[in-house]
Amino acid sequence: MSRRASRRALDPRTPGQRFLLRYGWLLPLATLLIGLGTLVLTYAFASIPLPKDIRLDSSAQVFDRHGHLIGTYSGEVTRFLVDTKKLPKYVSEAVVSSEDRNFYQHGGVDPRGIVRAAWADLTGGGIQQGGSTIAQQYVKNAVLQDPSRTITRKIKEAVLAIKLERRYSKSKILGFYLNTIYLGRGTYGIEAAARAYFDKHARDLSLGQSAYLAGIVPAPEAYQAKENPARAEERRNHVLDLMVQQGYISQKRADKASHGKVKLAKGASKFNDSERAAYFMEWLRKNYLYPEYGNCLYTCGLKIYTTLDLDLQASAEQAISSTLTEPGDPQAALVSMTPDGSVRAFVGGRKFNDLSAARGFDYATDYPGRQAGSSFKPFTLLTAIGQGISPQSRFPGPSPVTIDNPQCNNSDGTPWQPENYASEQFGDITLDEATTNSVNTVFAQLIALIGPQPVAATLDKFGFDRGGKRKIVPTCSLALGTLDVTPLEQTRAFAAFDAGGTLPDVTPIRYVDDSSGHCVKQYRSQPGLKCDDKAKLTTSRVADQNSTAVLSQVLTHVVEGGTATAAAIGRPVAGKTGTTQDNRDAWFAGYIPQLTTVVWMGYPVANVKGAEVQPLMQACAEPTICRPVHGIDVVGGTFPAQIWAKYMTQAVSGLPVESFPLPASEPSQVINPVPPTPAPPPSPSSPPSPPNTPSPSPPGSPSPSVSPSPAPSPSTEPSPSPSVSPSPAPSPSTEPSPSASPLPSATPTNGKTGAGHHIGGTKKALRRGGRSP
Repeated sequence: MSRRASRRALDPRTPGQRFLLRYGWLLPLATLLIGLGTLVLTYAFASIPLPKDIRLDSSAQVFDRHGHLIGTYSGEVTRFLVDTKKLPKYVSEAVVSSEDRNFYQHGGVDPRGIVRAAWADLTGGGIQQGGSTIAQQYVKNAVLQDPSRTITRKIKEAVLAIKLERRYSKSKILGFYLNTIYLGRGTYGIEAAARAYFDKHARDLSLGQSAYLAGIVPAPEAYQAKENPARAEERRNHVLDLMVQQGYISQKRADKASHGKVKLAKGASKFNDSERAAYFMEWLRKNYLYPEYGNCLYTCGLKIYTTLDLDLQASAEQAISSTLTEPGDPQAALVSMTPDGSVRAFVGGRKFNDLSAARGFDYATDYPGRQAGSSFKPFTLLTAIGQGISPQSRFPGPSPVTIDNPQCNNSDGTPWQPENYASEQFGDITLDEATTNSVNTVFAQLIALIGPQPVAATLDKFGFDRGGKRKIVPTCSLALGTLDVTPLEQTRAFAAFDAGGTLPDVTPIRYVDDSSGHCVKQYRSQPGLKCDDKAKLTTSRVADQNSTAVLSQVLTHVVEGGTATAAAIGRPVAGKTGTTQDNRDAWFAGYIPQLTTVVWMGYPVANVKGAEVQPLMQACAEPTICRPVHGIDVVGGTFPAQIWAKYMTQAVSGLPVESFPLPASEPSQVINPVPPTPAPPPSPSSPPSPPNTPSPSPPGSPSPSVSPSPAPSPSTEPSPSPSVSPSPAPSPSTEPSPSASPLPSATPTNGKTGAGHHIGGTKKALRRGGRSP
């Protein structure tokens, strides 16, 4: 007999008594849990309304920073109630097959469906299926209108679905669902969708059309037949396959219905094409709201409070429309934000209120972007400042110039020979002056000196790697702006200059309320606001505060007397113009201490004689290719700077005039410093020197140690002023010696080598009032 058996034999208590002694404490706990569950169910059944209490008008509303309504998603709600009993049988069967295969077996919640969906998600590596029944979806979208993803909401949803199933028949519940489900294009319900997509009543839908509408229920905006024909066809055919698998139709009928693409009727009604700030609304929807809230964006009555300022938006649109007045003028984009990334104005194209245009191509954000031209020079200058190189360093500015650094070689191995616009020649000038006048050959020498890798690293930090989605190749042409960028990327990066080297998190939403005014999520700090969820802004230090202060001081000279005098608005402004090869793109990126704004201009790509080309904003012998604007060759300092000034003049109204912070210290390394002026010889009338005082040295001889103007130390010994000869320097030293050739050394301080990139003449600085763009 075992020891345990012997103990039981000696124990006088019955097995039941022993069980109660060991597990009896679980009974009160179970009673408590059952009681709490009963209370929850009682509350849910007693206080949550069912369909007869539903408010149907539930489109999301979007407000600006002052609480003014910008617009709604889906425009005017289109909804037509229909007797679903009169619909073809395959309409309901398509929806059931796609959304809830066990609809006729479960009682509102489908445990098998939940397990099946969980398994599909687990094996698929992400969210592949939902476990909600048709009753649950109806409750979530039409009854609760609650976008939160909490356990409480899921419990309410399940309880109400069971309640719904007990009160109504299956056909009635399916009718509720078909009359209220959002199907895209601003439509709610199967009847409205049939008219919007196929210009017919729901009772006249074909099998293929019914399968398509059933298939887009999970994400109607993602499966639009016009924008995504392949995905639309795929969804239709998927639903037809499900109908075959579940025995609703034969394979022969499915094959016939799946033939060809999904075709929308020519007379089909469109969604509301007009919306204030259309590009902003579409950017907000596509990148922020729909990925998080899904169809609830169209059905839950959300109230979305943004950072946009409608007054500034109107000023931005007016600045563009009053400057580009002709229908054939180029496209333009403008993005304006505060140093913390709050977007105040957003224009992605000249059709400001056209949703169709906004859903086509957004010039403010969509890829591919456009080359940045000279508006990229500040990033090379900032990199040099960070390495301790002073903007007072001097370089010759001939055109062209031969860069004899292997890292800058052309693709065929020959030396890089960039040039200034129209071969404009400059003498020995400082980096400050080269920035003010946008001298390409000086910046080519600068990136050859510091190396392209550090500049590429700077661009990575400032977000031009697009969150690690692209690799920036370290080529010397980066200094002249050959990388494609978007106005939004440029604005964010220049806002980091304005913020003292902190790259902002661009989040255009302040907070979101549900239909009852309860805060669902807070995106930016709002004093006194209580929300269920709070997003965390992510900012990063990308440059030293002192370095950006030095840079800002240099960039103010561009506006005060350089290529961007058209951007002067009577207060301190820092900025940089940019013009790409042959005037394809023109930029002005500028900021005041409180606001950063970037303006871009350029023609859309056009089909010219069977080839896709981007027309040039300049005159030439071929008018289909070369199209000056209002008779002017466009550079950054013309129309973009003018648009910027028009907008900012209105935007700064009421803002105090502020100056940029002064640097705490200046970079110490001055390349090719100006030799000190020698002390003048004593005048003839000077009294004789006292006894034992050395006589003045003859001109050109070394000064004695007691001279009032001591010679500089060897580390700062000046070299003779270099000539403008374009031949490269042979010396590897970064500090010029007295015998140095005109160009500073092209050997970078990091000693690394890499592939060069040929851009001979990629960016040409246009002479405007004796200066370059």
